[in-house]
Amino acid sequence: MIGCWSFNAYADDTIQHAAKEFVSAIQNPKELQDLIGDDGLIVIRNFVTGGWGTRGRDIRYSLQKRDVPLDGSFPVKGEIPVQLSLLFAESAKKGPDAEFLTVQAKSNLCFFSKRSKKCSQFPTTNDAINSVAEAISDIKLGTVSIVHLSSDEFLYTEGEAIDGLPVGGFAVFSMRQGRYRLVALLDLR
Repeated sequence: MIGCWSFNAYADDTIQHAAKEFVSAIQNPKELQDLIGDDGLIVIRNFVTGGWGTRGRDIRYSLQKRDVPLDGSFPVKGEIPVQLSLLFAESAKKGPDAEFLTVQAKSNLCFFSKRSKKCSQFPTTNDAINSVAEAISDIKLGTVSIVHLSSDEFLYTEGEAIDGLPVGGFAVFSMRQGRYRLVALLDLR
């Protein structure tokens, strides 16, 4: 683990359990709704590397749990959908056998924590992208990585930093209703 602080064994086990449930939901998207809390799910697609509208539209959906598509595909009118299985292709391929590199973010970060006054429960798209960039900067990510953000949030990713910009699939989990819940999916291109 990289970083200046660590979690207790219970938290590590709970994170690993949530990550395994997420991998299962990637393979069987009908399970995805079970991972989402009462606050719903934010889905973001953003072309951080440019494109200025020629590669597709930036999107941000706020979905209630019941509105999350059961096929793991989030439609974008007139464009290719945001697909869970493509965002996390390695996890989809390996399934329960997927191994995670677990690392610690360089500082305590938060995206959606209800427990911290410095966090926004619903950050702007730019704030979310900047938080991902900060979380993965200076970290050598593996094929599939879990990045501990704070005592109640973690990032599951198959993404990477290219010239300081986060690119790839990112899933943010936050402690809600006594367990880690999927609160955001980011498709950053």
